[in-house]
Amino acid sequence: MFNLHNEDVSKLRFGNLEVAYKFYCWFAKMNGFAVRKGQDVRNKDGVLVQKTFVCNLEGYRKDRRDLTEVTRKRGPKHETRCGCSARLRVHIDIISGLWYITIFIFEHNHYMLTEKHCGLLAAHRKLTKSDQIQIKNYGQAGIKVAQMIGAFANAAGGYDKVGFLKKDLHNQIQRQRKETSSDAKGVVKYLLGLRTKDPLMFVAHTVDACGRLQSLFWCDGESQKNYEVFGDVLAFDATYNKNKYRCPFVVFSGVNHHNQTIIFATAVVSNEVEGTYVWLLEQFLLAMKGKAPVSVITDGDVAMRNAIRRVCPNSYHRLCAWHLLRNAMSNIGNLEFIPYLKKCMLGDNDVWKFEKLWNEMIDKFGLQDNSWIKELYQKKKMWSTAHIRGHFFAGIRTTSRCEAFHSHMGQFVHSKMNMTDFVKQFNRCVCYFRFREVEADFHSQYGNAVLQTPLRSLERSASKQFTHEIFCLVRSVLKKVSLISLCDTQEMASFSIYSVTKYQDEGHVCRVSHSPSNNEFKCSCLRMESIGIPCEHIVAIMVYLDTVEFPTNLVLNRWSKFAKDSIRGNVNDGSHYWDSHLVARHANLVHLSKEVSDLAYKDVDDYKNYLDYLTNEITRLKSKYVGDNGPVNLNGPVEVDNILNPSCARSKGGGPSSNNTTAGRSRRPGTCGGCSQVGHNIRSCPNLAEDGEFPAASSVQSMSVRLSGNNYEGYVNTR
Repeated sequence: MFNLHNEDVSKLRFGNLEVAYKFYCWFAKMNGFAVRKGQDVRNKDGVLVQKTFVCNLEGYRKDRRDLTEVTRKRGPKHETRCGCSARLRVHIDIISGLWYITIFIFEHNHYMLTEKHCGLLAAHRKLTKSDQIQIKNYGQAGIKVAQMIGAFANAAGGYDKVGFLKKDLHNQIQRQRKETSSDAKGVVKYLLGLRTKDPLMFVAHTVDACGRLQSLFWCDGESQKNYEVFGDVLAFDATYNKNKYRCPFVVFSGVNHHNQTIIFATAVVSNEVEGTYVWLLEQFLLAMKGKAPVSVITDGDVAMRNAIRRVCPNSYHRLCAWHLLRNAMSNIGNLEFIPYLKKCMLGDNDVWKFEKLWNEMIDKFGLQDNSWIKELYQKKKMWSTAHIRGHFFAGIRTTSRCEAFHSHMGQFVHSKMNMTDFVKQFNRCVCYFRFREVEADFHSQYGNAVLQTPLRSLERSASKQFTHEIFCLVRSVLKKVSLISLCDTQEMASFSIYSVTKYQDEGHVCRVSHSPSNNEFKCSCLRMESIGIPCEHIVAIMVYLDTVEFPTNLVLNRWSKFAKDSIRGNVNDGSHYWDSHLVARHANLVHLSKEVSDLAYKDVDDYKNYLDYLTNEITRLKSKYVGDNGPVNLNGPVEVDNILNPSCARSKGGGPSSNNTTAGRSRRPGTCGGCSQVGHNIRSCPNLAEDGEFPAASSVQSMSVRLSGNNYEGYVNTR
């Protein structure tokens, strides 16, 4: 303990009251106690002239407990105050403006804590500005609190050297979340704030009559540029339980030139009525400069289907095959029926063959009067490959890509997340998916593919034009060419028609037309028009004509290595969601500051020089960036009207909508296991207590029986 005498203390002067307080806190930490701010004394003009700092154990706790009330589940905290009289009182010198000590009592009536225990006192647990920034960065990276405290302990050299506890970390996170008046206002303000770095950022929202957030739609500049190239096919799906309001999360996705899922736009809605989806599609077209998709695939939701009809009447709508097969399981209930339906739905059939297979299936299972089957047949042009053939869907037949994306998104978000954190973590997920595209670009452009088919010239031509993933699909087509044989040739004025058939499938003949003037190929199977990849029938005729390179009309730009050349350089870096440059600069300065501290403290002269230098720099920087209203916002403030948080939404198959997850539900009242009456349980049953009886073991699932022994008493579960 430091031995400071009154005559030594009386010589101390402090430039301001904050310095005096920090001095006493430092003294308290070195001696095993903490400090509280005590009484103020002001003059007649209201100016503070005297301040007292006391030991944290000064005084006594006031007993506010009511002995008549029911005992709380959580017991009262330990009594710590013991009337300690240690204190430090300072007074201001009117002439010099300095604060001097008038009373300094350092005798305590309690034990002093050790150094490790003293650091656990609330007064000595402080989160520095650097710690707060680091916590915010960890949160934006999706790191959980347990991992955060571990990272701080690893950097400090132990948990006892961190300077704060896990609960302080939780409290800081809660304070950061409450920086705005409401969660809904915070998420809109965050998205609008991204416009300072991404001018193309599109944000739209609606509120209900009570001012609650109803629908929120957004898409950034990179998504809009991607839609210009890959917006021919749109997958439209919703997922649930991704935020604490249970609001459905709607994703507009597609497929890029690497056959990977990409996100065009996203939205959070409070309901799934037709009007909501109409508004979303209208905002989507507005953000995409009015360009409607060629084809749309959904899970069959009626509200989605009607909205697509109203907003995108010229887009071909396809239903998800997986959802139809799942509905077949619940409506038909016969496992043997599924393979027949799958053959009708996904088989590469002509229309006449589809009708034949459909009638055979109906007769086999006796489904002539089944209403679900009749309704399914009426929608055959929305799910049958035979009827969809010729409409471009990029090979997508289900919304499984959306489901896979939702599953992957679960690594970033969870059902207890507020709206602001949810949007931030979702943006991180999108950035990760975009980085996967960068990796795919590298694998497509670095090196040359190893040729594996006898058609080496065509295979080499495909490897130079298609991306790696699409080239693998084209290579599989090249391997099937040997199974195709030429049956007949018809010469026309400006083109030729070749009839080809597959080995052991002479009943199925495809006709390939070739125009020598523009080297254009077309096949009756329409696979090129449906998927965008040339079929084996066309490739067989190319081999017959000694063609050594794929013509340009057989290489869709959306599947080529050069698909994004038209938009390259016009898209901002996706890392703007993190303020990456600011985070990197802050981390670099922190690292350099730690190195300077580790080296400069060993020598007294170095310590004094750096101390003076850093003090002057801090004063200069504060005068530069901090004014009367706090730090200067270089990007300008984003003004947002007050928006209330959304109500808990009711999703498909969910319970009633309510702010409380249990409110409004008709819950069956619990009954007693002993007397079967409502209003109490078996442990508080008044009937059993009056009779002096205990319930039989068979009437309850488990009970506790007290056993007595020589040296112990315990409980055992008889279940």
